[in-house]
Amino acid sequence: MDPPAMPARRRRPEVLHDKENPADAQPGERQRTAAGTGRQPLGAAPTPPEAPLSSSIRIERPRRPDPPLTPAPQTSMDPPLTPAPQTSIDPPAMPARRRRPEVLHDKENPADAQPEERQRTAAGTGRQPLAGALPPPPPESLQNEADLLKEVESLKIELQHVRQDRDRLLSYMGTYKEMTEKSVIELENAMKKASTLQETCSSQRNIIRTLESKLATVEKLKMPNMMSSETMTEYEDMKKLLESVQLRLKEAEQTILNGEILRKKLHNTILELKGNIRVFCRVRPLLPNESGAVSYPRNIQDIGRGIELLHNAQGYSFTFDKVFDHSATQEHVFTEISQLVQSALDGYKVCIFAYGQTGSGKTYTMMGNPELEEQKGMIPRSLEQIFQATQTLNSQGWIYKIQASMLEIYLETIRDLLATKHISQDGGSSKHNIKHDAQGSIVSGLTVIDVTSISEVSSLLRRAAQSRSVGRTQMNEESSRSHCVLTLRIFGVNERMDQQVQGVLNLIDLAGSERLNKSGATGDQLKEAVAINKSLSCLSDVIFSIAKKDEHVPFRNSKLTYLLQPCLGGDSKTLMFVNLSPEVSSTGESLCSLRFAARVNSCEIGIPRRQTRMSSDRPS
Repeated sequence: MDPPAMPARRRRPEVLHDKENPADAQPGERQRTAAGTGRQPLGAAPTPPEAPLSSSIRIERPRRPDPPLTPAPQTSMDPPLTPAPQTSIDPPAMPARRRRPEVLHDKENPADAQPEERQRTAAGTGRQPLAGALPPPPPESLQNEADLLKEVESLKIELQHVRQDRDRLLSYMGTYKEMTEKSVIELENAMKKASTLQETCSSQRNIIRTLESKLATVEKLKMPNMMSSETMTEYEDMKKLLESVQLRLKEAEQTILNGEILRKKLHNTILELKGNIRVFCRVRPLLPNESGAVSYPRNIQDIGRGIELLHNAQGYSFTFDKVFDHSATQEHVFTEISQLVQSALDGYKVCIFAYGQTGSGKTYTMMGNPELEEQKGMIPRSLEQIFQATQTLNSQGWIYKIQASMLEIYLETIRDLLATKHISQDGGSSKHNIKHDAQGSIVSGLTVIDVTSISEVSSLLRRAAQSRSVGRTQMNEESSRSHCVLTLRIFGVNERMDQQVQGVLNLIDLAGSERLNKSGATGDQLKEAVAINKSLSCLSDVIFSIAKKDEHVPFRNSKLTYLLQPCLGGDSKTLMFVNLSPEVSSTGESLCSLRFAARVNSCEIGIPRRQTRMSSDRPS
């Protein structure tokens, strides 16, 4: 039975030592506190000397009995708790009274204390643990739960940062798209305006010719007896009209020049926004008895830019600046590169080359069949565009001079394809050396020919094709066994604008990479294949070094890479065609070509610079 209820009395506030809650004191301190008050602790069993006390030091008044507590797990540090004897007689009801609020140490709720502290609190107050209560969770679980909560908060913050980055990138993409669309619209408007002005100039010229003819007639028919006032008035009116038309013609010509300057500026801005090194992928048509392993994505974002390759039952996806399927015509492909050809006339260094395995269509893309209009490749079409543009620009005061040279790199030896007398390979190796200047690569001892028409260049192409090294392999009937490079140097002068431009156009047909076990090469063809694969491997090393932004780029490892150094590591505008064979047996080589092209597309080279100067500064 519990003792009878004690009468309520006021307690003197106790002064705690340093800590607000005596329960936080050490066990010895709690014993001295109890001894100082001269009171015995409440409870059914006496508290051992080392037993923990309750969370606060005060005289426990009789209260309602607490339900029996389930004993907490004992540790080696805590003394065993002896449960108080229970009787079947319920104690009398305790009178309700107000209790002084207890001062807790650090935590407002004693339930937040650790399990051992709750056990000591229960032991200090002499209460029995709650019956049926679950054992407290181990500290490791609580720590793990806290760590998980912290990790969740960290992930939420990181997710918020990612969302902010995504919104910022979307904003940048919208700005970029808006700038590009605006530049295209301005370019189209300028071209329309230039066309209108040209028509106006043409009509004004006809009027001038008519007026000059009439004026000449009047001069011939003018007689002393016809010096009347009416004739003089008509003569003066015609003279004023002629002066007015000439003034308008001069203003129209100046407007056309300004429009041409704006067109060049917008045109090159668009190309720079698209990137310096661009990659176009072209897939040749399937031949009879071939099965394809190439497909094209149909989603809006990747139409015309994506390609998918199935190799060993696994799909690989790639994205480039442009992808031409097997149905693309030569004219369609050239439309996409015509802007780069125009940049050469504007004074930029431009390089266009084709890369791919043997039999993938590189030579057809670059050269095609010049005799048939529909099958002309990029080289003949580029030459036609250049000569047509020079004739158009002649009316604006531009005078152009074009020089052509053509070479091949065969077994790491430079051979002049336009030379009238061919020398031995040893002599060619010692004669032709590669140097670099502001205009790009210069090969010493190379034949350079001034060309003034497309017919002259076509004749040179036929002569070079007869001298180029080709051979037959198991993969191609007429496989190119060398790298062929056509270089056009373009010099333009405009006396009206007092300006001079110097552009370079390099059109390159690389030899095809191949696996020796598939090509069946032996003897001299084996040497050719080894030399071709080595030079292409050096080209891959150069591209990888540029992509990684290494301080040293191994351009000198082969004649090909050293010749292409100004195009790959300078301020040139470069475009690469990666040609693919869609057949299943070539998926291994196609996958290597696509991976190389993707690395090329990620390269960042110098900003293209226009080679211009005042025409008065050119050497005499």
